Amino acid sequence: MITVIEYAELQAYQKTVVTDKAADTVIASRRAYISQETLDWIVDKYQAPHTEETEQVPVLDDVRRNSFKLGAYVGYIQSPFNNEQIQILPKIELGDSQIEKSKRILRNMLSEVYDIRPKQISEADLEQTDLPLHEWIIQRFLEELDQLIHHGLKRDYELVQDEQPYLKGRLLVQQQINHGVGKDHLFAIEYDEFLFNGIENKLIKTALIYALEMTRNDHSIVIGHDFTELMNEIPICHDPVESLGQWREGKLFSQYEDIKPWCELLLLNINPSFQNGERRGMSLLFSMPQLFEKYVAKKLKTQLKPGHRLQIQPSRQTLVSHTPNNRTLQNWFALEPDLAIYKAGNCQVILDTKWKFIHQEKANSTEKYGISQADLYQMHAYGNKYLSQKGQLILIYPKHQQFTVHLPHFNYSDELSLYVLPFDLEAGILVGKEHIEAMI
Repeated sequence: MITVIEYAELQAYQKTVVTDKAADTVIASRRAYISQETLDWIVDKYQAPHTEETEQVPVLDDVRRNSFKLGAYVGYIQSPFNNEQIQILPKIELGDSQIEKSKRILRNMLSEVYDIRPKQISEADLEQTDLPLHEWIIQRFLEELDQLIHHGLKRDYELVQDEQPYLKGRLLVQQQINHGVGKDHLFAIEYDEFLFNGIENKLIKTALIYALEMTRNDHSIVIGHDFTELMNEIPICHDPVESLGQWREGKLFSQYEDIKPWCELLLLNINPSFQNGERRGMSLLFSMPQLFEKYVAKKLKTQLKPGHRLQIQPSRQTLVSHTPNNRTLQNWFALEPDLAIYKAGNCQVILDTKWKFIHQEKANSTEKYGISQADLYQMHAYGNKYLSQKGQLILIYPKHQQFTVHLPHFNYSDELSLYVLPFDLEAGILVGKEHIEAMI
C-alpha cells in the first residue's frame, strides 16, 4: 500500500532496479513510485481535458511519459498490475502533512456529508487509523449489513411471469396462444411472489459485490462471502447510481436507514468503468473541493440563528444575456455560488468555498495572501447578480497553520464587501462566524 497526499507526484520506477517495491507499505507524502504499467493504466483511466465550462478539477495534472501529479482527489486506487494499491489523503497543512490526522479528518468529513449518525461513530472507531480509508468504509458497511440481516431483510410482492405445468395466478392468454411446438404442456402464467428483490436489497447486494472486489482485508473477505451466500438469490443493480434515487424511506424501511449512507459511499464514488463491467482495477475517489463544500454547508446549517435559511447552490444566475443573429435571447456563463443565506425570502449573504491554502502573513500587493484573482472576480460577479452590488460576500478556505484568523475585509465598493474566513476542519466551525451573524 502506497500512501500519499493530494497533489503528490507519482513516478514510474525501473523494473531492473526495484523488484518488489509495489508490495511494500510506503508512506511518502509528496512523491511515490509505481510501475510503468500502473502509471499508464491510471493515465488511461483518469486523464481528461479540463474545460472552462465546469469547475470540476481533474484527477491528474501535469501528465508526462513517466510521471504525473495527482489533483484534488482523495481515496483509493487499486491497479490491475503488480498488486499495487494507492491511498490518497487530504492535504491539511502546508509542508509535511500529518498522515493520521489527515485520515481522521477525512473520516469525519465523510461521516458528516453522508449523514452517518453520530451514535454510530465511537471514539474507538475513529482511532482505528491503521485501516486504510477504503477498508474502513468496507468494514463499517459490513457491520451495518450484519445488523440488518439479524434484524431481517424486507420482502415485497413482485409480479412474476413464468411457464409452469400447472396453473397459478393469472393465465396469459396471448402468450399461451403463441406457444411454440413442444410447449403444449406448459401454462404461461403471471403471479405475485413474496421476494427479497426490493430496490434496497438489490443496491446492498451490489455494494457488497463491489466491496468484495476491493477489499484485501481477510476478515472482511470472510464475512463478505458469508453475506453473499445469504443474499445469493437477490439480483444486483446494473445502474446503481440511478437506482439510489428509488431507495424508499419511512417507518416500513427504518431498519435500512443506517446502511444507506455506506451504500452511497461505495456506489456513488467507485469508478464508472468498474460499474460498467470492466473489472480490471478500480478506484474509490472523492473530490475534495466538493467534499469541503458539502461539509461546510452541513455544519453551517446547524449554526444559523432561527429565521435564517442556508441554501446550497441558489437559483442560477448568468453572467450575460445575448441574442445571436436571427436567434432568441440566451443566457450564457452560469454563476452558481456554493451557498447563500436567506432571511424572509431575501438573499442576505453569498458564500463560496475554496479548497485552497492561503497564507495570512503574505499580506502584500505582490503575494496577496495567495488568493487567486480569478476567485475575486468570481465573487464580484456573484455580488453583482445576487446582491445587486449591495451586501456582503464570504470566501471560505480551510484553516491551517498559516491561516488561523479571518483577514481584514476587502471592499469592491462602499456597499459591497468581501470577507475571507478560515474553516476549522477538526472542530467543524467557521472561524469568525460572528461576522456572518453581524451581517444578517
